[in-house]
Amino acid sequence: MTITDEMPEEWVADVVAAIERRGWTVQDAHESAITVQLGSREAAVLGADPGCVLVIGWTERYGIDWGLSADGSATVDEAQSMTEEAVPEAIAAAVDRLMLVGRPDARLVQHAMPAAAASAACTCETVQPCGGIVPDPDCPDHGARRAP
Repeated sequence: MTITDEMPEEWVADVVAAIERRGWTVQDAHESAITVQLGSREAAVLGADPGCVLVIGWTERYGIDWGLSADGSATVDEAQSMTEEAVPEAIAAAVDRLMLVGRPDARLVQHAMPAAAASAACTCETVQPCGGIVPDPDCPDHGARRAP
């Protein structure tokens, strides 16, 4: 699928500026597509092959779309909806979430628990997966009932 609907030049410049303010590198930007460079971490998060770029485009039917391109063009295998908001800051925020967690929608960002181990001072009966750092009131060892 090719993202081909033309985007206004001034709007493209505003989107590029918003993305770059968040620290991402825009490789190319024109009326057909904006391509954003993927580092190795971002490629891994998105499940992209080495050398792929993130492509942002606009179609009248779907709005703001994104996809991955191996050849750096506006041709992507599968375009996906990024955001319904065509505001540059909203698009930059969606790019940020894509690069960090692989999803453009804030509601789909999963919570991650840090890896932790129980300290030598821990006197709990069992070692919990959270290592005692999450004060869950229902936890038999670390919950509010046992004064974590």
